[in-house]
Amino acid sequence: MPIDQAPALVILASESRQRFKDRDGQQPAIDRATGAHLHLVDVMFAFNGRAEVITVNVPEPGLGMGLKVGMPVVFTGLVATAWENEINGKDRHGISLRADAVTAKAGA
Repeated sequence: MPIDQAPALVILASESRQRFKDRDGQQPAIDRATGAHLHLVDVMFAFNGRAEVITVNVPEPGLGMGLKVGMPVVFTGLVATAWENEINGKDRHGISLRADAVTAKAGA
């Protein structure tokens, strides 16, 4: 599902960091669409009087230059995907967020 960010305030909450497939941080996660390494980007997403910190997966080539914590940003191609799996006999589920790119918001 695509996510409309237009009515929201999106602020970079942390420096991006590489995503790994394993807990030991030995196997980089690879984006299925591009083949590039995935990075995690934390942002504060404020909308309708509420704010949450969310994490978005972004392929390495989509990381904008000069991004600094606290600056307004915008995602290109931001989508939410539901997932579920079984881990240690327990059913788990959630929402994964992925974007093609993250850049500084124009005029900010």
